[in-house]
Amino acid sequence: MNRYTYIALLLSIVPFIATAQTHPKDSTLNRVMVVEHEYTPEIIDAIKINVLPQIEPPVVTKKAVEYAVSSSPATEIPAETMQPFIGEESQPRPKTGLIRAGAGNGGNIDVLGNYLFQISPKDELDVFFEMEGRKGNLDYTGYDFEKLKWKSHYYRTRAAINYLHRFDKVEMNVAGRFGLSNFNYSPLNWDGKQKLTSGDFHFAVKSAEKEQSIQFEAETNYLIYQRKLNLFNYGAMTENRIKTRGNVWGNINENQQIGVVLEMNNLLYQGEGLKDYTTVDLNPYYHINNGTWNVRIGANVDFSLGRGTALRISPNVVAECAFGGSYAFYLQAKGGRVLNDFRQLEIYNPYANIRDQLPNTYEQVNASVGIKGSPVTGLWFHIFGGYQNLKDDLYITTSVTNMASSTLLYDAATYDTNNTENAYGGVAISYDYRGMFRIATAATYRHWRGDDKWALVFKPRLEVDANMEYNPVSKLLINIGYRYVERTKTIGVPSINNLYAGISYDFFKGISIYGKIDNILNKKYNWEFDYQAQGLNFIGGLSFQF
Repeated sequence: MNRYTYIALLLSIVPFIATAQTHPKDSTLNRVMVVEHEYTPEIIDAIKINVLPQIEPPVVTKKAVEYAVSSSPATEIPAETMQPFIGEESQPRPKTGLIRAGAGNGGNIDVLGNYLFQISPKDELDVFFEMEGRKGNLDYTGYDFEKLKWKSHYYRTRAAINYLHRFDKVEMNVAGRFGLSNFNYSPLNWDGKQKLTSGDFHFAVKSAEKEQSIQFEAETNYLIYQRKLNLFNYGAMTENRIKTRGNVWGNINENQQIGVVLEMNNLLYQGEGLKDYTTVDLNPYYHINNGTWNVRIGANVDFSLGRGTALRISPNVVAECAFGGSYAFYLQAKGGRVLNDFRQLEIYNPYANIRDQLPNTYEQVNASVGIKGSPVTGLWFHIFGGYQNLKDDLYITTSVTNMASSTLLYDAATYDTNNTENAYGGVAISYDYRGMFRIATAATYRHWRGDDKWALVFKPRLEVDANMEYNPVSKLLINIGYRYVERTKTIGVPSINNLYAGISYDFFKGISIYGKIDNILNKKYNWEFDYQAQGLNFIGGLSFQF
């Protein structure tokens, strides 16, 4: 038999080989693809930022990417044909678990655990735990400028469980969260130990089909917060908050929507001098996006029942125009209420004590104009300026209290409010070189004015941030950053001057070693009023992804 006869026999056998395969035909109807949510946690530092302009992140058309589409024809037919392997088409399973543990000088600890259970294609359960803190001596300056040593400790614990179920047309989310902060005051302020406990239950539903003409989001939350001690009445103080929020919007056409957001907060208190009250915030809006113009027109109408100003109105308007393929010019004017509840007070300054019940801060207007864009691949810039007006702006003051004996006085930090305003301007630039080198810098300057000069002491006048990441090899990441904050010069307060660096190395699959050095320059400054930050400190440990 010549070679043409062999080829003819081989071609006649091919249909029988194809018929013998029993796998279903791959089509858009029966193709199986497993897509899973990947949790990629990052080490995030809690940085105190007083009042920042609310600038939305850039949304600019990306540069076009060109791909090679020319064909490469085969030059010869192989002598033997390997049989195809048939299996389900799926993505590699991502890692959904993380455990991180580290320790350092000054009693610094860092513990984190998170795992995402993929129960089914419609069910997810996320479990989270975190603990961080320190225990050691800190420098402290007394009334007579005597240098003292303060045996300080501060531990913060957070835990959460989150469940998500996807129905055909609705997504349901149920979550529970817990928080605990243990710390002590300086002997000069108040020689006591504080415990701040928080917990909340969250239930929410929202539309799952984006094609529906009417869509919604609705949630209800029960939040509880307790302060174990308070300098001015020695007793525990408890805040119960019921938060209900809904957002309903409808599509006029593919480019236009109209909707309304309604939020109500019922605050109930147990403690001397605290009164219950209710807030209702209404935000009707109209939104249009035709590809060039992205405009949202709305207003915040805020009611208060039981205390404070009964009615306040502020704008909620954003207009953005894209041009040149990679640039956008925007104008915005926003505002609204910021609840000064116990949670907000802890974020602002956990060491301060509650002397009187505070009114809520109201941002009457925060108007800004800016331009952002990407002139070349990997390079982004943002230039902006604006004006902000705040009613009952939160700040920290001191109160001398006569305790038990007239000879024992404590200069304790406490909260107060005052009307303030500021004009600001700034620039932000970032550059990413092929995912191997990344740098980001930002600077903001503010000019503050207020009824009470003391209210401006801790306000930032100049803020500068710079951060650089470098991947010399795929397994090694080096990070260097710098933060500088100059406060308003009404009363001398040290500027924040923090140089820090970090490193992580994946020395085995799923196992990394990490380390971080903070306050490398060993500068003396305060994150919280009258409480000096740690000097040079470091922390390091292991991280496991599975």
